[in-house]
Amino acid sequence: MNLLVLGATGNTGRQFVSMALERGHKIRAIVRKTADLEERNGLEVIQGDVLNPVLLRKAVSGMDAVVSCLGIRKENPSDPWSALLSPEDLMARSTAGIVDAMQISGIRRLLVISSSGIGDSWEAVDPDIRTVIQTSSISKVFLDLNNMEEILDGSGLDTLAVRPVALINGEASGRAQIVSRFEKTSKITTGDVARWMLDAVERSSLFKQHSEMIGSSP
Repeated sequence: MNLLVLGATGNTGRQFVSMALERGHKIRAIVRKTADLEERNGLEVIQGDVLNPVLLRKAVSGMDAVVSCLGIRKENPSDPWSALLSPEDLMARSTAGIVDAMQISGIRRLLVISSSGIGDSWEAVDPDIRTVIQTSSISKVFLDLNNMEEILDGSGLDTLAVRPVALINGEASGRAQIVSRFEKTSKITTGDVARWMLDAVERSSLFKQHSEMIGSSP
């Protein structure tokens, strides 16, 4: 497949790109700095802003699907109250641009990273975790992700929002699975999320559900 990848220099995006290239896919990645992603066979790197609609319309040309591994960056990722470094509406704005470009080009399949607790999964989150989300800067991230998923729902495209529980850096363990709860002990590695998204983009049938909450088995 020819895949357009956004967020290819992040912890999940880098692993997705590597896994996809190993499986023989061709990747086109939009990055802020081309030096942040090493040259590899099958990889085309485009320098630019993912919020630029003109760039997105050019970048989707000839693609079979789009995969967004974007996420809002924080000064201290481990601190829920840490200041945000990215625009508060990054996910919604970038997704709106992607959807517009895909609709113009006739591309149907779009996968994005969201979060457990978004949309109808809010009640599946541990009450103490919900309190942290509501009282910290994560609330702004969640508002953005909820707006993003609403854009996906109204797009008419074949979309999947992958909703990981607590995300930690790490290689794929092979233990990723659909989960029904986001507990204090819940976690999943960036490698497992990357592999899940790659497996999902390769599915031959349309997505029956537009979101999947995933975590690691014990």
